[in-house]
Amino acid sequence: MRYALAALLAGCVQATGYDPNDPTHLTCPCDDPQTCYDQAAQLDKRGETAETGEELLELSQCACLEGSMAGCNTLGHFAKDWVRACERDEDPRNSCAIAGFVYEHAVRVPQMSGRTFHRDAAAAKAAFDKACHAGATNVCSRR
Repeated sequence: MRYALAALLAGCVQATGYDPNDPTHLTCPCDDPQTCYDQAAQLDKRGETAETGEELLELSQCACLEGSMAGCNTLGHFAKDWVRACERDEDPRNSCAIAGFVYEHAVRVPQMSGRTFHRDAAAAKAAFDKACHAGATNVCSRR
């Protein structure tokens, strides 16, 4: 207990979410895949937007990584659909913000669940730039 507290106080224990020093490293905020999937579904009711996109990606990726096939399928479609929408300039404010998160963090899914997206800093920057110019101010600092 004493060591855990010391590590926490020293900043060695990462909070949940994506690690700012390694955007491909994720610490899941939920204890099981169904909880992550349910939280993503609840958040999705607010819409898939520039503001919710990163958290939706995080929760779906956690559900998948923790063993939810539904989470993997959702994650695969979420990433693929928004990247394609950004490439077509459809709703660039939201689609390109989400595509930027996909490229910044990478998306790993089982082959049958869809395409894996590798980390691509240049693609993330380009997507965030398009989103920022379309009014997604929350991603402007990430380009």
